[in-house]
Amino acid sequence: MSKEPSTYQQQTYDYVRGQIINLGFKPGEYLTDAQIAEKLEISRTPVREAFQRLEKEGLLVNEARKGWRVYMLDLEDIHEIFELKIAIEGMLIHKAAICSDEGLRKDLAEALNEMKNATDTNDPEIWLQADIHLHNILFLMANNERAEKIIENLNDQWHRLRLGYVALQGRTKTSIGEHEGFVASVLAGDAEKAETQMREHLARVRDDLIHLVEKLVMPFSSRGF
Repeated sequence: MSKEPSTYQQQTYDYVRGQIINLGFKPGEYLTDAQIAEKLEISRTPVREAFQRLEKEGLLVNEARKGWRVYMLDLEDIHEIFELKIAIEGMLIHKAAICSDEGLRKDLAEALNEMKNATDTNDPEIWLQADIHLHNILFLMANNERAEKIIENLNDQWHRLRLGYVALQGRTKTSIGEHEGFVASVLAGDAEKAETQMREHLARVRDDLIHLVEKLVMPFSSRGF
């Protein structure tokens, strides 16, 4: 059985993770345990433990004699992340479609309405939170906590690009149509169709994201993003 993280380790983990995924710490930036320990006014031991945890999750890279570097994505990373997301989320929505919990089914329908309302606001952050909420309900319906944690970690790894992707002109309106499709299939209990629609949706997200990176990010970054 794994040991529960200490309070200070969890505090450090939450702080550094939040800074990484929200670009407080930039891709390629180096961090030291002394720097974070001073910032949080704690000892260096829980900081090193938190760094090791973040390394296992792919958010930090330990480089000898240099310190800990904030991870950088490249196009191969995006392909690998979405290869896993397509496989796992396809399986999860298949399970969600056979869920008979009427409370969760009602929550899913309401979450879709929230996404529709968020689309009308033209606010990428509000839309993204509504999207996360809807997918969290699908995870609950699928009832596979380990798979959910894997997806959460994969999403952390491309989070810095998600707002830029959501902000793409017309993408939210296209995406809401895709969400309406697979939610309808889930509520109808059509697991095969829901899985196909989810896989197609994620493949389109991947392709749009790669296009965004190739056109708007890579011309300004020779190392990664």
